[in-house]
Amino acid sequence: MSNLIQRLSIAAHPQLEKSLGYRGDKRWVAWRWEPQIDQLICSDGKIVGTGNNMPWLVFLQHDLINPALQKYNLSESDRHWLLLDRETRNLYVGEGKAVQNLLEQPESLMLLACLDGSSKGDRSANENLHQKLSQKLSKATETDAFRRLAVFIPLGIAATLIGALGVVTGLWIGPAVQQKLSEKETANISPIIPGASCGIGGSDDFSAYVGTTKGDKELHLIGVYEATSAHGNGVRATGAVEVKVERQNKPIILALSAYEPINWNVTVEPGAVIEKIVVNGYHNQTVSGVSGIPIETRTYEGNGEYFGNFIYKWGSTTESTNTPSLVTKLEQINHTNLTSFQGCYRGTSFTIK
Repeated sequence: MSNLIQRLSIAAHPQLEKSLGYRGDKRWVAWRWEPQIDQLICSDGKIVGTGNNMPWLVFLQHDLINPALQKYNLSESDRHWLLLDRETRNLYVGEGKAVQNLLEQPESLMLLACLDGSSKGDRSANENLHQKLSQKLSKATETDAFRRLAVFIPLGIAATLIGALGVVTGLWIGPAVQQKLSEKETANISPIIPGASCGIGGSDDFSAYVGTTKGDKELHLIGVYEATSAHGNGVRATGAVEVKVERQNKPIILALSAYEPINWNVTVEPGAVIEKIVVNGYHNQTVSGVSGIPIETRTYEGNGEYFGNFIYKWGSTTESTNTPSLVTKLEQINHTNLTSFQGCYRGTSFTIK
């Protein structure tokens, strides 16, 4: 039995990942709580994005699950992650670093699936698979704790249905995870830490997305609907959004999108390089605080060449249904994938780290 990652006697309903906000097609996906921004984060080893907070909290607090989950503190800490095998519907809980390394190594996940699919009576086969999996994980990390990964002994799956969440629940097995997660990492890229809120006077609906960086530049998008609520009687007040760019990983293309008129005041910290700024809006948008940086402005009110889409919340929701369209257009004209998104309905301050 492992003290880093262990199989749970929970069989996930096919709608579980959809309820928690995952829309990808990977076999394996994990969820964790990010306390710095009070947000559920999901990851499939390639894409990291935000999940659905409320279903996650309801799931954790359900009468049939809460007693077994309290010790993992999954609603307040990112120490433990929940891992799902979407093919077998097996669920696991594990130390964040352990789960992340598994997601980054498909061969290790395949061995894990084979191990849990083996006959309980075939002890030698289980031990052989365990040895192979331990060898794979030992190469992924320098910590001695990974080398203590032991054979999982799965219990029978219970048959109590949590109808609202689509989950079959039973008993957890194994001891609590011992080793504390020592660092946060995002698969395949340097860490990107989005701002913790929408700033003073902002709305309380911050959302973020982190993608995989490829090539020699990065594309970062910040989107809001407005920066001030002072509108009425035909008057549209120009709001102000502070954008601080600290990231020094690669040259950055900075995309800024809003519906209401906004002045984007951009501060570039020493060492950070902005290759170009792309501004999209329905009403007029302006940029201040920088010089010598090409600025491409597209507004309906100005030149009529806006992208036709506005984002302030990640994903396809009733509040922001055009996320894929705007992102696709930005990626096409800039010849690179989206590296990160931050946004909210009313935003006043964002940082790209």
